[in-house]
Amino acid sequence: MRLLAAVDLGEALEAVVESARFLERGLGVPALLLHVVPASYWEALGRRFPHLAPRAEEVLRLAEAEVEKALGATGLPPQVLRGFPAQAVAGEALKSKLVLLGRGGEAPLEAMARGGLVRYLLHRGEVPVLLLPRALTRVDRIAVGLDDSPASLAAFRVAEAWGKALGAEVLGLHLVSGEGGCCFPTYLDPARLSAREVLERARAHLEGLLRATGAVEVTWGEEELDLLRLAESRGADLLVLGSKAKSSWRHRLGRMVEVLALRSPLPLLVVPEAAVW
Repeated sequence: MRLLAAVDLGEALEAVVESARFLERGLGVPALLLHVVPASYWEALGRRFPHLAPRAEEVLRLAEAEVEKALGATGLPPQVLRGFPAQAVAGEALKSKLVLLGRGGEAPLEAMARGGLVRYLLHRGEVPVLLLPRALTRVDRIAVGLDDSPASLAAFRVAEAWGKALGAEVLGLHLVSGEGGCCFPTYLDPARLSAREVLERARAHLEGLLRATGAVEVTWGEEELDLLRLAESRGADLLVLGSKAKSSWRHRLGRMVEVLALRSPLPLLVVPEAAVW
C-alpha cells in the first residue's frame, strides 16, 4: 500500500510534496505523486476535427512528459494519468492507505479539493483523506474530534496509530452544546442534568468507549468552529475527524466535517468509519 498525493502544478504543490515526504518517513509507507491531465477537451476536439487529432495527441504526450519530469524532480515517484480528476483519484485511492490533497490555491485540483473532489472521495468512504491548507512537516500533538459514533471511534484509533508512529500525543476533544447546537449529546438528557453533570458524564461515557482514561477533554461549544478553536488552543498540529461514509446524502458526512473541511487552517485528516490503519 502507499500514500497517494494527488497534485497539480498550482501553489499547493510544494506543501503536498513536503507533507508526503514527512509522512512517508514517519509512517513507513511509500508515497506516490499523482497528476491527472483532464484530456477530455482535447480528445473531443480530435473527434470533431479529425485532422487535429494527431496534433492534440502530440500536445497531450508532451504535457505528460513535462509534468512527469517536473514531479520526478521532487524525489518522489510520479504517476501521470489522463481522465476526469475526481474519478481518476478515486480509482487510485483504492490502492492506497491515504490520499493527500492540497487546499490552498486556485489551480483546478486545489479548487476541487475545497469542493467536489473531497466530497466525492469522502462519500465513497474508501480511504482516509488528509486536507492540507499548509505543509505538515511536524506532528507533536494530534487532536481528535469525538462523539459516541463508530466513525469517531475509528478516527481515534487511526490517530492513536499515527501518534505511535510519529511520536505524537493524542488528545480527544468533545464538545457539548445545548439543543440545536452542533454537539447536542443524544446519549444524555441535558435538560435534567446540571452543566457539571453533563460534562462529567460525557467524559466518563467517552473514556469508557475509548478505554483511554485521561485522553478526553470535554467542554461546551455551540458551533463547529469551537472545536477548531479548542484544537488550536491546545497546540494541535493535526486535527482528525471521523466521517460516516458511502452515503449520497450530504449531511451524512457530518456537519463538523462539512464545515472544517472547507475552513480549517490546520491540516485535517478525515477518517471513514470503516477505516483501519
